[in-house]
Amino acid sequence: MSLDTELTATGGRRNGRVHVDIHTHLIPQISFDRVPEGLRSERLSSGGEFNLVADGIRSLGRGVPLDLRDIDRHRARQTEHGIDVSIIGPWMDAVKMPLDPRLQRKWCRVLNETFVDVVHEPNRSRFVAALPDLDGGAAAMELEFAAEHGAVGGMLAANPELGTLARRDFDPLWATAERLGLPIILHPASVELDSRMRQHQANILVGNPFETTMAALSLIAGRVPERFPDLKIVLVHGGGFFPYQYGRMLAGFHRWPELDASNLSAAIEYVKWFYYDTVLFERPPLKYLLEVAGVDHVLAGSDCPFPMTDYQPYNGTPADLGLTDAEADLVLGGNAQKLFNLSLDLSGETPADRLRVEA
Repeated sequence: MSLDTELTATGGRRNGRVHVDIHTHLIPQISFDRVPEGLRSERLSSGGEFNLVADGIRSLGRGVPLDLRDIDRHRARQTEHGIDVSIIGPWMDAVKMPLDPRLQRKWCRVLNETFVDVVHEPNRSRFVAALPDLDGGAAAMELEFAAEHGAVGGMLAANPELGTLARRDFDPLWATAERLGLPIILHPASVELDSRMRQHQANILVGNPFETTMAALSLIAGRVPERFPDLKIVLVHGGGFFPYQYGRMLAGFHRWPELDASNLSAAIEYVKWFYYDTVLFERPPLKYLLEVAGVDHVLAGSDCPFPMTDYQPYNGTPADLGLTDAEADLVLGGNAQKLFNLSLDLSGETPADRLRVEA
């Protein structure tokens, strides 16, 4: 038995479990044909990949492969791993390409409009809006626009190009997300800390979780949880180092006067305020996250289709993670349905059923 959707001999679903993957990425192929002036797309000579160049000088540094551009390939891969519904967000490195706030907002609008065009089967895929990080007010307006066209949340760079997420110009975004009841997924992008990060794939393996941790600190320092208590923030990659270092982080507020410990909540309350995906690759850290954050604040995700995709939560048994069957239902899909306000009607259809139809 596995946490994957269990299929009977006739292809039916056992236990009625719905699998939702909250952490996937796509840059729709058609978006490369619609890039705004100031952003250029170019087909690379090898591998059929596309690159983006912003402001004439700033490049992605690596091509966008077909798996990251083609929603049909994306769906087939997810189906193969027993995923019923994918929450699709942009590749944030591409979102952060422009250094001009107006250009970035235009690019986000293109991405969101193309999501509307390609993500049109609500029982299989939903999308979260690409949000600009250079202008918090523009991010709020883009979230509002995308929500009117079917977005179930937004995705924002955990490491904005300017300053941190404590910037007050993000307040309109937090207020809009809170009012609309839409979660914001924070995802690192274009991590460049120092020259060491160019070795050992450290920018991905260490830099990404570092930036997620920095995002959590910035929001706490900006008192965002207190000022927007009903805001829903999702930290990817299991929250980076935050769920492990939260004690040290909050203790620092009491040791450094400039951090201002007045009206600070208990450290564990901040851990339980955030939501987290499960992209941790090993069972011990995932079990710890479930224990410290609570089963109701952990949502299955994979980071599909990148090399660091992790389908761990869909493999094994509930007992492997110290979960009951009911708790596994929450982590694998129930929490996501509630957080992203998903109304699904799978009508007994399984991933295997859909794979047969697609074939």
